[in-house]
Amino acid sequence: MYHIINIFGGMLMPVKTFQGMVEKGQVKLAAKIRLPEKAKVYVVVPDFEENANGEKFNLAELVSRMPSDYQVSEESFGEPVGKEEW
Repeated sequence: MYHIINIFGGMLMPVKTFQGMVEKGQVKLAAKIRLPEKAKVYVVVPDFEENANGEKFNLAELVSRMPSDYQVSEESFGEPVGKEEW
């Protein structure tokens, strides 16, 4: 997909975007694309937790950290603003 983006200094730069995955620390593009050596690339990553270790949470351990006087309460996020139904 082709885009034009505004970069620092007010310059416009044409860019092409490709989807890819990180495998063993290397970016693997989904398409069969060969980039020229020393090509300048920008990697844009959706929000992620940098220190994530891939381990799942242990619910029992998390509950054990809760204060003994913890009281459950219902939270309100205001009135529905779309097609929500309750």
